[in-house]
Amino acid sequence: MTNYDYIDNRGRSGLINQTPTLTHRQARRLSSRQRDEQMKNIEIEKDPELESLIAKCKKKGLKFGLALGSGSARGMAHIGVIQVLEAYHIPIDMIAGTSIGSVVGSLYAAGASIKQLKEAALSMKWSKTISLMDPTIPHSGLLSGNRVEKHLKELFLNDKTFDDLKISFATVATDVDTGAKVILNQGNVLKAVRASLSIPGIFAPVKYHDYYLVDGGVVDPVPVDLLQQMGANIIIAVSLAIKRPHTITLMINKETGALEEIASSDKFQIKKEGRLKLRVVEKIASLVNKEKNSLKKKIDEVKVKLESPNIFEVLAQSIYIMEAEITSQCLIGADVVIVPFEIEKVSLLEFNKAETLIEGGIKATLKALYHIKKTIKQKLK
Repeated sequence: MTNYDYIDNRGRSGLINQTPTLTHRQARRLSSRQRDEQMKNIEIEKDPELESLIAKCKKKGLKFGLALGSGSARGMAHIGVIQVLEAYHIPIDMIAGTSIGSVVGSLYAAGASIKQLKEAALSMKWSKTISLMDPTIPHSGLLSGNRVEKHLKELFLNDKTFDDLKISFATVATDVDTGAKVILNQGNVLKAVRASLSIPGIFAPVKYHDYYLVDGGVVDPVPVDLLQQMGANIIIAVSLAIKRPHTITLMINKETGALEEIASSDKFQIKKEGRLKLRVVEKIASLVNKEKNSLKKKIDEVKVKLESPNIFEVLAQSIYIMEAEITSQCLIGADVVIVPFEIEKVSLLEFNKAETLIEGGIKATLKALYHIKKTIKQKLK
């Protein structure tokens, strides 16, 4: 067992035991039962201070809200976050989720246990992911989404309505015609979740009465404001947007033809006068060399095509870049923001890396416990 340190507001330290990370080779050798033992619930030492604070919150009627952000496969980190909150008995009175956040949030709100959520996530190997893809004639989306909907129904949602859920839940979608944010908290849960995860271009939009709805992340990647409307007093938000230190600008180097980062805007100068001088290209002396170079060029072109991202990655990443730009605005009303560790190492479609993502959610939430307690103290004043 590996120990993770935590320090509370009074400077007291404790230990939280968590199973060590396995290599991919070791993980493949484990049976599903053994793997479940390796990822069992966190063993923790009691935190009397946190327990006392939570008891005071309940007595005062303060409600905890959990906002689960969009981020495709990275959303499996939400499971690790919920696991820690549950282990420390931090109440989750209401959940608002967008896209993959709506998937995890709705399943948990419907009564799925952490163990069930983990089993579902760990089963998402490449073969399972591919089996959920149902190509359709590309009219409004590459995939119909029917298999994903069926899978969610089999997991736990069935034909549940929002009134059937054990935890108050709401999700967000986007009206593709007007760009309006659509709040879904009535009727069939599965249909609402299916609408919220409809990445534009990848999944066909969902017809909801007279509206066509797509991914809620387009307008509200982390629905903190929705929790405020639902009446949450303490809001914990989970953001899957990768924080970048700065925005870079690339420009073609006229000498090499390569794209290079501009370190300073002073270097970006466009001169009106003068034309780019062309290099003198030496004549190829041998026809054999000419053919060799031609063949090499064709091989390089094929390699570039094979190495370039596929259409699913291009569409998902394009939407994600846009969402990342507005995420900071969405997080303004959050009391505690958790960004799972190591999500930058997982691409948006790598659903087969659930173990890494769940552990990243666990570690980040353990680190956030101090801030959660600090927030509770402020709210109780």
